[in-house]
Amino acid sequence: MMSRHQQRGSMLLECLIGISIFSFGVLALMALQGNAMRHASSSSTRTTATQLIQRLDGEMRVSMDNLDDFQMTSCSGAKAGPAALWAEAVQANLSGAQCKVEIQANSAGSTPCSRRATISIAWPVARGANTGVKEGELAGSNQAISIADIKTISENNNPYETIHLLCGS
Repeated sequence: MMSRHQQRGSMLLECLIGISIFSFGVLALMALQGNAMRHASSSSTRTTATQLIQRLDGEMRVSMDNLDDFQMTSCSGAKAGPAALWAEAVQANLSGAQCKVEIQANSAGSTPCSRRATISIAWPVARGANTGVKEGELAGSNQAISIADIKTISENNNPYETIHLLCGS
């Protein structure tokens, strides 16, 4: 049996070990909270980018006769009208974002009587997250891309023609 003199300080040692284990647990929970906040912020910006892309897609479907007006190589290069308003909304909601809209002519790769629209938005990654594009000019940025075939069918008002639908340009 050990004497009391040999057990002196063992309770203090047990307390120190318990406190250090508890401290590591609290630090781990704080790191998890920080990661959760960063991912919530990233998710919010991704949702915003997706909504902006869907907004422009809808605008293009409504203005199918003027699809070339939506084409832009950067947010600052947008023509007047709905495309310029959209580019302003991108800059207002995703600071530092780059946007690009490409409109292709009717081609074999797209649906007949439609034009292929490629909409992309790239924005900087917040707080050093290692997500996003890995290489190229957009390295370190998040990116959202939408490729859609927009119908260009309009009615032909000539009553003497048997075909009353025409493909747009």
